[in-house]
Amino acid sequence: MTYRNQWFEGRNARRQLPLECICDCSGAGDRDDDVGRWVDRLEFDGPAWLFRDYLKGFGCWDASDLCNHEENKKRVLWIWACNAREEPGAYDYLYLGI
Repeated sequence: MTYRNQWFEGRNARRQLPLECICDCSGAGDRDDDVGRWVDRLEFDGPAWLFRDYLKGFGCWDASDLCNHEENKKRVLWIWACNAREEPGAYDYLYLGI
């Protein structure tokens, strides 16, 4: 499958998240709506198998949860935004490794 905006090349992100996205999608409180808007706005996507593999490493979701690619896009963006907020510079580019 070819992705329109090529967010990832292999396991490496090719782009950074905008600062506004990081601020909106991380921090205290429920961020589900913000994350969903940013996934759509950025056309955030990547290989489904890599997202599943990456998320599996957190141990928070079971196999049936990880079958939903639309939810996985939101999970990956949320994790990346939270990490980028907590450790600026260390997560400019996400690596989908284990």
